[in-house]
Amino acid sequence: MKPYPLEMSERVSLKAVNRQTSERRYADRLKAVILLGSGWSAHDVVEVLLIDRDTVRKYDKQYQSGGTESLLTMYYQGSQCALTDEQLNVLEGCLQETLYQTTREILQYVKKPWDVTYTVSGVTALLHRLGYVYKKPKRVPGKADAQAQEAFLAEYEKLKENKAEGDPISFMDAVHPQHNPVLAYGWIKQGTERQIPSNTGRQRLNIHGVIGLSDWLPIIRFDGNIKRSG
Repeated sequence: MKPYPLEMSERVSLKAVNRQTSERRYADRLKAVILLGSGWSAHDVVEVLLIDRDTVRKYDKQYQSGGTESLLTMYYQGSQCALTDEQLNVLEGCLQETLYQTTREILQYVKKPWDVTYTVSGVTALLHRLGYVYKKPKRVPGKADAQAQEAFLAEYEKLKENKAEGDPISFMDAVHPQHNPVLAYGWIKQGTERQIPSNTGRQRLNIHGVIGLSDWLPIIRFDGNIKRSG
């Protein structure tokens, strides 16, 4: 059987689901797919999980055709979703506004207002059905200015065109090591990025750095204060 290679994000998502799965039969399905996707041979997976080769092949085909949800089918197959369409829309809106780090948090959110009880794996299957995957958000500069960035690029291109041959171009910037949010995995809509603003506080070190584009030799200097020129 030819292994089905998995992207890193897929393996991370599957491992997260596996950690939250208490049922061994579902955990074995997830582990089989994870190991195959990590480059293990079917023979090695059989030896480790103590299941037969045909079962490993079946799990692999299930995942290829239906994703993670297909490995957890016993939690919803043959029955309707426990939430109404209106409740699903409310849940979708909440997931867009709030980054949940664990499936149990979402389980509690669903139970409190609607008195609907899900298992952890059941909520996981529901999240995948709604198009969510378990991954890290993207941290962006807290004071990013897209218009200023475009203006800088235009000025930079103009400088390169008009400078004399041999004139060096150097870039200088200040860096301020400081405490910042530590990004953790959470449930995010597949194909989208969740952005977390970085810390813009002033309790930090002040370091100046300059590098020339011709020789790539850096100059580094520590300063007590750094003032921005207009």
